[in-house]
Amino acid sequence: MLQRSARFQYVLLALVALIALTHLVLGARRNFSSQAHGMDFARPPFQGGRQGAAINEVTPEAQAAGLRTRDTVLTINGHPYLSGSVLMNEVRRSRPGEPLAVSFRRPGKSDVRTATVLLKPIHPGSRPLWSWVVLTVIAALSYFCLLTGLYVVFARPRNPHAWLILGILGSFNSLFVATSSLSGPLAPVAVFWSALSQTAMPLCLMAFGIYFPERSIIDMRYPWIKWIFVVPTLLLFPMDLLGEFGNLYDFSLSNWLVPYSISLNTIEAIFSILAISYFFVCLFPKIRTATGDARRRLRILYFGSTVGLIPFFVLVVISVIRKTDIGQGIPQWIVLTIVGILFLFPLTLAYVVIVQRAMDVSILIRQGTKYAFARRSIAVLAALLGLWMAFALRDYFATESGENRTADVIKIFGILLLFFAFRILLSKRLQQRIDQRFFREAYSAEQILSELSEEARNFTEVNPLLTAITQRIGDTLHVERIAVFLRAGDSYRLQFATGMPATPMMSPQFGSLALAASSATITNLARGPAPAPVYRDDPSSWLVDATEAERNALNDLSTELLVPLPGRNRLAGVIALGPKRSEEPYSRTDRQLLQSVATQAGLALENAELFENLSTEIAQRERVSREIEIAREVQERLFPQSCPDVDGIDLAGYCRPAQVVGGDYYDYFVLPASDSVCGTRLALALGDISGKGISAALLMASLRASLRSAAQLQGGDLAALMEHVNRLVYDSSTANRYATFFYAEFDPCTRMLSYVNAGHNPPILLRGDQNILLEATGTVIGLLPEVSYAEASLLLHPGDVLITFTDGVSEAMDAEEREWGEDHMIAAVRTLLDRPECTATAQQLIDCVLEAADRFTAGAPQHDDMTLLVARIR
Repeated sequence: MLQRSARFQYVLLALVALIALTHLVLGARRNFSSQAHGMDFARPPFQGGRQGAAINEVTPEAQAAGLRTRDTVLTINGHPYLSGSVLMNEVRRSRPGEPLAVSFRRPGKSDVRTATVLLKPIHPGSRPLWSWVVLTVIAALSYFCLLTGLYVVFARPRNPHAWLILGILGSFNSLFVATSSLSGPLAPVAVFWSALSQTAMPLCLMAFGIYFPERSIIDMRYPWIKWIFVVPTLLLFPMDLLGEFGNLYDFSLSNWLVPYSISLNTIEAIFSILAISYFFVCLFPKIRTATGDARRRLRILYFGSTVGLIPFFVLVVISVIRKTDIGQGIPQWIVLTIVGILFLFPLTLAYVVIVQRAMDVSILIRQGTKYAFARRSIAVLAALLGLWMAFALRDYFATESGENRTADVIKIFGILLLFFAFRILLSKRLQQRIDQRFFREAYSAEQILSELSEEARNFTEVNPLLTAITQRIGDTLHVERIAVFLRAGDSYRLQFATGMPATPMMSPQFGSLALAASSATITNLARGPAPAPVYRDDPSSWLVDATEAERNALNDLSTELLVPLPGRNRLAGVIALGPKRSEEPYSRTDRQLLQSVATQAGLALENAELFENLSTEIAQRERVSREIEIAREVQERLFPQSCPDVDGIDLAGYCRPAQVVGGDYYDYFVLPASDSVCGTRLALALGDISGKGISAALLMASLRASLRSAAQLQGGDLAALMEHVNRLVYDSSTANRYATFFYAEFDPCTRMLSYVNAGHNPPILLRGDQNILLEATGTVIGLLPEVSYAEASLLLHPGDVLITFTDGVSEAMDAEEREWGEDHMIAAVRTLLDRPECTATAQQLIDCVLEAADRFTAGAPQHDDMTLLVARIR
């Protein structure tokens, strides 16, 4: 709905701009032609006004030919006089000095008379310079007003006050361009705009006085008063429009209005004057009751309207009393001054709507005066030097050869040297001195804030940085309330504040303030680094899209300006500045300096946060590293610390974790066995836990404890033992945790090896030239709650070597990610075993395998634990 409304506003704006610019272009063409070709173009000998074919005003040449006011014109050069365009077309086709045949009838007479008028030029004789200047200024004023009105609406299309300004300023062009002088296919559009703008001007001015910046108390109490002016004016608009088109195109359209035209014009003028007067009536009481920015705007509006309009209003009244054109018979320098002052009115209207924070009238006048007399003095000095150079060159060329020409050349080069020295060396220094003398406060602020932007880089802690920034900004710009929001996750929380009733840490009202990262405030500030004024009365402001919570937060802090603290990739924070003690608005210079400080402060803030985060992370890493080191030491203690003394078998095991702690597990321990002749059994275990790191190590510890406790209870039933261990691991681990596992029990007396392979890499039994694989007898443990396993057995012979390993050994990779493979592992073992009279121990076999794997990987990092358990039958 909001998008549709905005689209409609822009379409309406484009239509209004097209109509208004049509009138502007046609009027400019008419004014340019009349001023540039005044001696070549003839002027109309009479004007009709709204009296239809009746003459309303005659020129001296028409009067000399016998025409009088109120005469009814019948034909012009034989063409029936049906509209004002007939007269304009005949005059345009003629030249000064040519005759114009007019047939007419006297009031109350029936006979037809004729008159031959010798046309005169628009500007007989040469026009005085003052007259050209006045006409140029008047034309510039009318165009300037219309373009200013269009600019305000384009800048604030959602602000109804901007549309009222367009209605006010759009009428000035119509005052100085007569509709009867317009021609061309677009003339109807211009005529419509002329009638509309003149009707809208008093109503828009009255409405502006009633509703800007807030509704008038008078209108709240007596809302019916404005309708006294609105209703008659709007009812008269169709008659105005009909009269304009009838006069220009066909008198028959408006002939029925002729008897009432004078009365209607008088009534319309009275209501227009009353509506304009009501503007001042509503405006003056607001100035006494308004506060803050609204009061400053109203004072500027009252000052600009009074100073700009009253002299022109007096000029209009004098012209009405004398029944002459505006400014006719009055010294041209007075007219020029009044018209020049009138420029103040459109500028005032545009200023109070466009500028977010208005300045006080006295400040505007003081700064404008200082700027005009101080900074422009440099341009004046440069102009004087240029003028001196021109006179020196004139004297040089006017002097005869041999007459002091050397001195003239020296003088010219001296002036040139002085001019360039002034422009290159002295101008900048002089400008700086003028800034120090006339704009000392702004100059000091610039120096102080520039120093702050340099100092901000050196802070490495957040709180000292915020303290320095807020204190320096507050002292420089005289701001008491300053709050700083810093990014904390998905929101920006109030981190630091000064000038509040209580500190944020002490007051719940301020301590809980936060702005979401998706809020309108943060979104608007993240679009660009420029400070954003908080103007609550502007319907086109970004604040309209803010939530009630955002507006309340900004109101609680009395925020008038938000300064973003840009980071490297996103917004680091926001500074909320309250009003100045002087109630002056933040100037453009203030915002530029604050933006410079904020840019450096934002980077310094990120550096400080990064420094703190690094310090915290380093301390945490040291703590985690110590904890991991302890975990590694604990895990190493979980591996067998010594080999059990079992006859007929040599054992060795080793685990090399890919990280500090690993998930591989190997174990061997002695179990009592009543069914064995020797009375004992040797338990062998090796597993590979899914995953890496601490979580895998914890599951490995749980598996070891479960296995050792269950192995003491199952009494040689390996399948039941493995099912029990599976349930324990399943209950104590998450759904994505499991382990491949190999478990075996060796009877040293019978050399019988019973085993269960729960989805693990098949261990390899080397017997002579044979490689016997101990294949899986069930699935992995810990993945499913109920799993059945099968027990297998194998008789070992003297000289057999059992190699149990994890896939980290067989799948070791080099830098090109090529796997070592089980074949290479077996070949490495056989290389040692095939030696004559080999008596290699199990530990030497493990060392041989690891050395061969390391030679293959050549130092490439490994991503899996490498674990070996080797048993050799003696």
